[in-house]
Amino acid sequence: MFALLRRFANASITNGSSPSLLRNYASFTVQDVYREIPEDTGTLLNQFAKHIAVERYKCEDHILPPSKIRYSDYFPITDERYFRRTVQKTQADQLPSLIIHASSYRSNAAVPMYAAALNALDAQAAAQLNQMDTSTVLETLYAFLFLMPNWLTRTDFYHAAMRRLAGETSSSKQRFLQVCFYLGLQKQYQQNDLETFLDTQLAGHLASLSPLDLAVVSNASYKTSTLVSGAVREVYEAALVDATLNLKLASENSTDGLLVCYIKALRLQRVQDERICQYLQDICLNPAELSLLQPRGLAHIFAYFSEMRWDHPETVQTIVERLMQLKPSELRAKDLTTFLWCCAQLNCTLSAAQRKQLELIALRKLDNGEYNRFPDQLVDTCLSLCILGHHSKQLFDAAEELKANQRQRQRAQPKVDSRLIVLRSAVAIEHPEWADMRKDQVFKEFARAPGYLLKQREDLTTYANQLGKDAEVEGVDLVCPIVGINLPSLRVQTLGEQATVYFVELLTPEQTLQFSQAATSLVRLKRRLLESLGHRVVLLHSGAMATNAQALQQLLEQATEAGNEETPQEVHGLKN
Repeated sequence: MFALLRRFANASITNGSSPSLLRNYASFTVQDVYREIPEDTGTLLNQFAKHIAVERYKCEDHILPPSKIRYSDYFPITDERYFRRTVQKTQADQLPSLIIHASSYRSNAAVPMYAAALNALDAQAAAQLNQMDTSTVLETLYAFLFLMPNWLTRTDFYHAAMRRLAGETSSSKQRFLQVCFYLGLQKQYQQNDLETFLDTQLAGHLASLSPLDLAVVSNASYKTSTLVSGAVREVYEAALVDATLNLKLASENSTDGLLVCYIKALRLQRVQDERICQYLQDICLNPAELSLLQPRGLAHIFAYFSEMRWDHPETVQTIVERLMQLKPSELRAKDLTTFLWCCAQLNCTLSAAQRKQLELIALRKLDNGEYNRFPDQLVDTCLSLCILGHHSKQLFDAAEELKANQRQRQRAQPKVDSRLIVLRSAVAIEHPEWADMRKDQVFKEFARAPGYLLKQREDLTTYANQLGKDAEVEGVDLVCPIVGINLPSLRVQTLGEQATVYFVELLTPEQTLQFSQAATSLVRLKRRLLESLGHRVVLLHSGAMATNAQALQQLLEQATEAGNEETPQEVHGLKN
């Protein structure tokens, strides 16, 4: 709504007596020009833009007419209406040259005139799109990118050009790369043209892509959350793995950006390969190579380790030490959220002072307004700190307030809402004075596990039937006792003078860390909350299960003697 009002407020009026008073809606305002920082472009974008600039001239189909534009015919601008009329007379194939000339005008231009120039160029380019061939469209896109790298996606011409290019067949690799690059600039593309484009054309060009070409494609895929699927998926993922393993980090060639592109694409495609983990581990344990990685890149590597449950102690400790040494300004709110989630997932040991330091960093970012547009990041930060054993009332209250405000103006976010429910349950159990909810509202001892959670858990249902046959077991129920934590448990009630209720967590390989064999974050949180409520919890691996009540009691006693270690190592070899 605000964007629409801004465009109406800055619409150009051509002629008061004209039946069409509003010629176009302005893409840019004077305030935009004042706020824009030319240097605020990522080094990776610059690297890709330079690559595209070189590649487009290698295309045999990229033929452009000679430039007829003279700077003095257009600039400097003394009368906005005269400039607009002059631009409207410019032929479609001459627009790229005119847009490039506008970059020379910028340093000497008055801000209102420069904003008028941008809007006039955008309007004319959009109006002339049908008269442009594909080469001219691509050249015009590059001219706008050269003129305003941060603003290309705000132009009307960009969106109209993308709708056209996405439906065309790229005859050459160079043209394919250009279209991928420009489609990938729009991070939240509503109509996923890139998905269709890759499905139909990636297979024909994949074999000829260089490492930098592949990075351009994978970056576009990640930025638009476009999953490469179909017949080409397996070949694409193999190419990503090979490119990653063959990449050599060096300070002089900026390969760290390519590495991060590959890792992000591997995460998006959910490629789990232990060779990648070993390769990244070698980088993290090499101080010279580790120093080449930017904080945001290291956060993605840490996230890949977490998704692979790769909790190699020395590697994890090295990453934690490196990130803890950073200044708060060097870590974006998004990176802090990722860092905390990884620490929680990999069961990192953080001191009370370190957890407090991370809370203070999050509070500073909250004061700076970095979470205002991204309450989901604040919710994840609070939940990760909670899993690590640290609660912050200020962060929790802020997360509730920001999420409530977001619901009033944005679409639903079910994944974020579910994590907020888990956070509320943890607060209600461990800090009931902070919340309006009571413990009995978040702890449902007999709440049956939904059927959809049991479809892939045949081991759990089989084990429930096996335990139910024991003479000392009164009953076994499949339950989800903590509201929001959708991980099914076995509620086992025994007979006898000392009737006991156990909650049994049967860990799958996906819920077990690689090296320590500890449970993943949500299972550990669930166990802690159940024990806070006074219940007995036993962790078992699917491959080593106790089959009667006596064995469960033995496991619980061993766990108690071991100091309630969260690693379910006590179950090995105990099958009765």
